[in-house]
Amino acid sequence: MNQPTLLQEPLLPEYVPEIYSSTQEKKEKKSGSRINPSQLEYLSTMYYNFKKDGKEPSYTDLESKVQPSKTEILENAHWSIYGTQLHSLQYFTQIFKRAEYLNRLPSYEDYQFTFLQRDREYYDALLKIQDISDISLNQDTLDISQTYWNEWRMNGHDFTPNKHKNYLIPPTTIKNIWEYGVIPLKDIYTFRESFKESDKLNPTKTVLLNETFLLTNLYFSNGNIQVPTLVDEICIPKDFPNTPIEIIDYKTGKQFKKPQLKERVQIFLIMTGVLTNVLDRVPDIVWEDMPTFRGKKASKKFISSIFFSDLVSRYDVYKDSFRFKYINPLNQESIEVSTKDLGIDSKKGIKDILMYIYSINNFYNKYKPILKHKIDSSRSPYTLPTFPIKNFVQGNSMSKGVQVPLQ
Repeated sequence: MNQPTLLQEPLLPEYVPEIYSSTQEKKEKKSGSRINPSQLEYLSTMYYNFKKDGKEPSYTDLESKVQPSKTEILENAHWSIYGTQLHSLQYFTQIFKRAEYLNRLPSYEDYQFTFLQRDREYYDALLKIQDISDISLNQDTLDISQTYWNEWRMNGHDFTPNKHKNYLIPPTTIKNIWEYGVIPLKDIYTFRESFKESDKLNPTKTVLLNETFLLTNLYFSNGNIQVPTLVDEICIPKDFPNTPIEIIDYKTGKQFKKPQLKERVQIFLIMTGVLTNVLDRVPDIVWEDMPTFRGKKASKKFISSIFFSDLVSRYDVYKDSFRFKYINPLNQESIEVSTKDLGIDSKKGIKDILMYIYSINNFYNKYKPILKHKIDSSRSPYTLPTFPIKNFVQGNSMSKGVQVPLQ
């Protein structure tokens, strides 16, 4: 089946400039929805099917849909854990390489400046992992990083986070998958052989942020949307804007491929989050030791708002200020995605993709009682652990009051 494009008339409402006002009055009067890029991907599939056959979603349709088997769910959990652990191996190897430039092991501040929005317990726990690891500067950095990562994997995780509901796969099963070698040794060797030195690892040249939470309010006159986005990696070069900001989304397995329509919308939202939350703060970076944003530490969040019309007027920023890549952390292969690939290399392209998002948001709002529970991540059949567990000393564990899994 051919993939839909943003230029297909059935997918886009009529663009009427007058309704996309940038007035504060309209902003304050209109309510909206909070949808993250992954949820938007799911909704876009439903929206496309709705526009194709005209059939409205119903409770009957959603409840009668064939559910994946337990074997399929376990396989999905396996690859989710694989991806999560491989991401962390990438992040930890990078931070130890960056600290090597400063002739030391990572400090509290290094973790704080790399993972900007965590609380004190998170950074304390990462330092505790460092103590447990029994590592020193006279060892090879790749060896140190791997030792640290393995201790992190085996210590400090909570397999029953409070926000999750209705386990289908018990937390004990997830814990077993997590701890008993989900990444085979041959993949560890591949990672070590493929890991590359680059300017992003040099703290005198680049600010490197991992797992940065960006919250963006997109204002339309008759229906706003709030987009929370977790960006795997943002690399801000010291000579910006001469060198663009690099945005990296780490992908493993089948996810590492050229983006289709749904992924293109996700990438656009990620880039928009960086545009609205990071770009104007670049002059506030302090280039001392491990560089970071002045006043941006710990639990402080990046939150910003922008109107449809203002975003359209800044279309050139996407092309001139950013470079977006998918990178497979296993072998460091990359796929660069240009604004032309995304269809946002013109004002019309920005309008089209925003109108597509606007249409999905309207679709979601119209059928919210039916669709809301389908995009509720707390109802997924399993959950991955959070770090660190309360009162972390050593080892992984379960919180008290574990909910009985569904049978």
